[in-house]
Amino acid sequence: MSYTTLDAEIRDGQVTVREPDKLPRQGRALLVILEPPLTAAEVPLPRTRVSLPLIYGEGQHIINPTPEDLDASLWD
Repeated sequence: MSYTTLDAEIRDGQVTVREPDKLPRQGRALLVILEPPLTAAEVPLPRTRVSLPLIYGEGQHIINPTPEDLDASLWD
């Protein structure tokens, strides 16, 4: 089995080969799509562990924090 590797671009759902003269008149093909590299703004931030407890109490009362309390506790 032989194969030919060609550079191609996809625009608006159309595949355009840069060197169409290398294409055989007929045959079968596999299309491998290579995604463009992520920019610095698109790279996800690494996840960090949360240190417990999120809200400190004195041990006498039950604490039922709101979502806003939990969010604020991450910044203290």
